[in-house]
Amino acid sequence: MTTDRESLANPRLWLAFATMLLTSGIPNAFPVFFPALLEEFGGSRGATAATASLFWLLAAFLGPLSGHWMSRCDPRRILSAGLLAVATGLALGTRVGSLSAFLVVVGGFGGIGLGLTGMVAHAPLISHDYSRRRGLATGIAFSGSMLAYTLSPGIQWAITALGWRGAFGLYIAALGALLPLIWWIHPGRLAAGRGAAPVLPQPGVVPLVASIQFWSLLVVFALPPLIGYLAITQHALYFKAVGLSAAEASFLLGLGGLLAAGGRALAGWLADRIGGAPVGFLSFTSTLLGLLFLLGTEAWPWRLLAYAYVLFMFLPMGSRATIVAVLVSRIVPAERYGLVFGLLAVGNGLGAALGPWLSGFLYDVTGSYAAIYLVAVGFTLVAVLALLVFTLSARRRAT
Repeated sequence: MTTDRESLANPRLWLAFATMLLTSGIPNAFPVFFPALLEEFGGSRGATAATASLFWLLAAFLGPLSGHWMSRCDPRRILSAGLLAVATGLALGTRVGSLSAFLVVVGGFGGIGLGLTGMVAHAPLISHDYSRRRGLATGIAFSGSMLAYTLSPGIQWAITALGWRGAFGLYIAALGALLPLIWWIHPGRLAAGRGAAPVLPQPGVVPLVASIQFWSLLVVFALPPLIGYLAITQHALYFKAVGLSAAEASFLLGLGGLLAAGGRALAGWLADRIGGAPVGFLSFTSTLLGLLFLLGTEAWPWRLLAYAYVLFMFLPMGSRATIVAVLVSRIVPAERYGLVFGLLAVGNGLGAALGPWLSGFLYDVTGSYAAIYLVAVGFTLVAVLALLVFTLSARRRAT
């Protein structure tokens, strides 16, 4: 353990990164499993994608509780229970014979595990050790879930060589390897965190939750995963339809994961220096460009457009969690930071839950990928408006 808790060499930071890589990363790697699961169970795209949706739905509602428990109980027990829940869901998923049973066990146990090991659970750990470099540290830890996309080529290889059940088995082994590290590195109890410095003292949680700042920030946090999963859930199927091989499609997803992981950390670094709001506007501008390039491949299936989509779509992906973690401190006092961030994270989880299902549903209804991507463009514009509302209202409140 390092003596300087602000050091980026702190092993707790990198264990948080690795845990989120494997747990939050499962629904992010789901597009690679999507074609194999469609072939295995023969369901509709909407029903198959609902597995990832259930992951995020359960995690959304369990997240605030996990943040509360992490601050008051043994963090090692919470995180270990989460890893075991995800591993159990994957193991049972290899044994079922129907899509509905697969959805219940993988999505159900996986969602519980994700709720106990996701960003809300890890936020108290990061807050406990970091103040001056909190944005960067948060970006690094949270980038683990984004880096899961880089596992896509390896997962594609495992599915080809071992089948999707064999790929699940490898994932279970990796989860098991984290358990002793959690008990060795993480503390048995968190001391009072350093907290975030508030702009103004607040009388209570209810006025905060009723404020326009809270609701605009909720929209900023909820829409990015919805937009991302609309665009990415059918990644493998879409790029196969426009002429790319399964290997190249998985390579694009892996490349996107590298960009997303780096972008999340970069967003935290920039937010520490120029503020969360300017970084937020830059991130949404990049998302819009990525969606426009993706729409362009509908008319011109050029590799250059596909790679441009990956660059601009994935680079800001996940950065909004880091940005919101910084912006929350503008409206809440330190003692309520964790609770309010957890409540905002419910919106993030619901957006993530809706995205995969809505992507499949829109295709089932319209038979068009373009319809999916146009809906994503509309949601992105709404998110930009919400960030503008938050920025202006928070500024007025501070003065």
